Amino acid sequence: MNDAAAPSRPALTVLAPGVAVLAAAAQLLLLPWDPRGNVPVRPGSDTLTTGYTWWGTALFAVVLAALAWAVGRWGRTGAAVVAVGGVPAVLLLASFLAHEPDPDGFAGLWPTSWLSGAVLILAGVAVVAGWAHADLPRTVRSLLVPVLMAGAAALSGFLFESVGSGEGWIARVVSAVLALAAGHGLGWALRANGWHASRSVALTTGAVALIAAVNSASVPLWGWSAPDAAAWLVTIAAYAAGTASAWAWRRTRT
Repeated sequence: MNDAAAPSRPALTVLAPGVAVLAAAAQLLLLPWDPRGNVPVRPGSDTLTTGYTWWGTALFAVVLAALAWAVGRWGRTGAAVVAVGGVPAVLLLASFLAHEPDPDGFAGLWPTSWLSGAVLILAGVAVVAGWAHADLPRTVRSLLVPVLMAGAAALSGFLFESVGSGEGWIARVVSAVLALAAGHGLGWALRANGWHASRSVALTTGAVALIAAVNSASVPLWGWSAPDAAAWLVTIAAYAAGTASAWAWRRTRT
């Protein structure tokens, strides 16, 4: 698409907030505030533990796709991901934090539920916006790849931290080795897509640090015990080293 068709910067400053408001309104109207347990069973609910309905979820996806398409038609795929996908992702996190999950043995895994939903929203918006801009390959490289890589880093980092929080130094070593290997794999994938080392390290470590912050939010809100800070530091450091090693290995091979 011709860049001349893209809106000017002043127009974009008006367009982006308006689109973000529409995306937020769609989520608040079509999806319940708390998607976990303690939601009364309603007619049409998919399960006994969620107020989500198939038509509400489908209509919400259609609204987000339409907004992403509209912004993407102007060649603003990055703005679409931030405004159309980012705002619902933040509201989804707020909905998870609004109520403490039931102590069913899996309550501590609530960050992974938010993460999977946020990545799905952001990735879907990126695909639709890139398709509307008729430049999907470039969008995949510039937006979809980092979204998926960040999601993979955050999810695996959360799981590796749970390993490292076990008692004894062996758990720390196992967690560090797993994080090093995962960081190297993600770094290799980012390098293959044209990313530089510094940006790649910032992406993976930032994603792990974000999920650590989200996980720590349960402490002041619900009075839970604080997560193992040492285990998180080991995981973050190992991801940084593992991601950077993808470029070190390349220099060694060449």
